[in-house]
Amino acid sequence: MLSEIDRQLLHVWRRRLLKKDKGAPRIAVVGNCQSFGIAYGMKLLIPQAQVDRFTIVRKGVADLGFLARTLATYDHVFSLEFQQGFLRGGGWEELRALMPKVAPIPSIVFSGFHPDTVYILDPPQNGRPIEGPTGPYHSAIALFAYLRGMSVEQTEALFCAPFFAALGYFDVWEDSAREFLALARASGLDLSHDLVRWSRGGTFMYSMNHPKAHVLFDVARALLERADLPHSAAVEFSDFAVDDIVRGAVYPVYPEIAERYGHRGNYLFKRANYELSRSVGEFLTLRGYIESCFAVYARRQRKSLSEGAHRVKIWLDDAEVGRLFDWHAADALSRKYRAG
Repeated sequence: MLSEIDRQLLHVWRRRLLKKDKGAPRIAVVGNCQSFGIAYGMKLLIPQAQVDRFTIVRKGVADLGFLARTLATYDHVFSLEFQQGFLRGGGWEELRALMPKVAPIPSIVFSGFHPDTVYILDPPQNGRPIEGPTGPYHSAIALFAYLRGMSVEQTEALFCAPFFAALGYFDVWEDSAREFLALARASGLDLSHDLVRWSRGGTFMYSMNHPKAHVLFDVARALLERADLPHSAAVEFSDFAVDDIVRGAVYPVYPEIAERYGHRGNYLFKRANYELSRSVGEFLTLRGYIESCFAVYARRQRKSLSEGAHRVKIWLDDAEVGRLFDWHAADALSRKYRAG
């Protein structure tokens, strides 16, 4: 079965054979789900350019050499890092060896708004992520509570400011910002002022590695400036905003965490939906999300769950963490019942 990268390669060469290429400069953007927002932003900033996006999110039949020969026909190539296994012949490092001048794009990863999120990498499945109601994103609290044998009601009670404080969830922001800016600097970008602006404007991430569209537009602009490519300075992104990533799962910013930074959060979990013409999508409340997670976990081997999430594995080995969960659940439920 052809992947996105296979179809794009075929589309580009067919277009060229039919001599339907249009625009200059010719720009290629390679990468994961973040690549659309980068490519769209570049096209918006340089409307006369030919901008093509090469999406690498699933294993394809094309090999790295064919991709490199295709990219060599562009004036500028920008690429996010990608792992081996998606293309025959290698990954990001091998592409850089074939094309030393490819311009790196920093991955937008920021955990400050989503400190509870973890991946569960299934050991029997070679570390493939276990999918839950919000795709690969899981709540560390919900997972640990399930493994400890807590009820849905007990687990729901743990989603509160006192427990988040006890877990250190309010202390993640600075480390997240530092790591994000370091990744950007490694790609030759200084996004410190952008990060301040995004932070003041609201919660700018859909999950810890899915930024909102305006973030990717700003990164696209920074990449063009780094490449000394002339572009429009007067474009207002909101007038042309297209957000491809929001079709996927959205992990909410918990209200207690959002309020910490002066914003409004929620407990509305969005399932992925790429068929908008057929359905407007599905959302889960906090209780519904926990129930759905527990249903997923019940179909899995306990060993996969307990060993697949590093943070939760550490918690399971610490008796004090278990007592912390029990005490906060009992305290929160007691306060709830006293309040009527």
